[in-house]
Amino acid sequence: MKILKGIGPYEVREANFEALRLGFGYMDIKYSPAYFHGIAGSVFRIGGICPCAPTCTTAMSPQELITLLGYSYTELPYESGEADEVERMIEAVRASIDHGIPALVWNAMTMCEWDVVTGYDEAEQAFYGRVPWLNGRDEYQKSPWDRSKEQAGLTGVMAIIYGGQADYFDREKAEIAALREAVRHGNDTENLDKKGGEEWVFLQGKAAYNRWADDFSKSNKERGLGDAYCMDIYPSCHARAGAFLREIAGNYPNAAEKLLAAAELFDEEADYLKQAALLLTWSSPEVDAERNAKVYPLLKGAAVKYGEAIDALEAAVCHL
Repeated sequence: MKILKGIGPYEVREANFEALRLGFGYMDIKYSPAYFHGIAGSVFRIGGICPCAPTCTTAMSPQELITLLGYSYTELPYESGEADEVERMIEAVRASIDHGIPALVWNAMTMCEWDVVTGYDEAEQAFYGRVPWLNGRDEYQKSPWDRSKEQAGLTGVMAIIYGGQADYFDREKAEIAALREAVRHGNDTENLDKKGGEEWVFLQGKAAYNRWADDFSKSNKERGLGDAYCMDIYPSCHARAGAFLREIAGNYPNAAEKLLAAAELFDEEADYLKQAALLLTWSSPEVDAERNAKVYPLLKGAAVKYGEAIDALEAAVCHL
């Protein structure tokens, strides 16, 4: 049995990139939550709205972010799910932990998300790790160490093992790319021409936000799994957008004023989201006309502020 001590709890309620950040942090590769999620793009993303949106509407994969930050990694692939394949993954994760380095394991504890695995118990055949729902609490979660195989077909990868530094992290290039991608995503018109058709379609950015709000203008709109899960993730992520922009604004004097203006708008968006989240929790009623009447102006306010923030960010990008 071995458990790595000192891996901090989640500060951002987001499964994939926060797990990655905690692993890096344990190896003394430290970034603020706002900066890390800003570079990853999770502070700007919104899609769906559906239960998978926070996971599938990403600017990049965890592997791409590892590479961007200048580090290498090894994947433990999922192909057949045979016992020897799963055993290789378990042994690789245990070996990493034995060397004092945590690992990322798909579906280790959080369903269909990446988790940072911080220890193992061979007697119980279990992994220990951090999970989003214990954010701020100094506790480890325990799950069977072969749990990844249940959902690894979704990614084709069961685990990611951190490697060493392989390249230089070009901060300016990464920051500008993150801002440009935020603008592109916010203005994405994917499936917008199909909105309102017979079949539901996945929307991105402003379009997804506005439809989400407009849906709750209807008194009979049901609160679904997607609403609850997105409200689990987006308020925490989006609350870091303003901080990210303030952290980098000084690096771009020609765009600083516009970046700071965008930061203020993202702060206002996050405040609306935080209030709306209280009404769309997992325990909230599925159908509640009175609740919908309260949540609609909050979601609409968030959507408007997000749209204005993306527009301000677009104006700033022109000066980078």
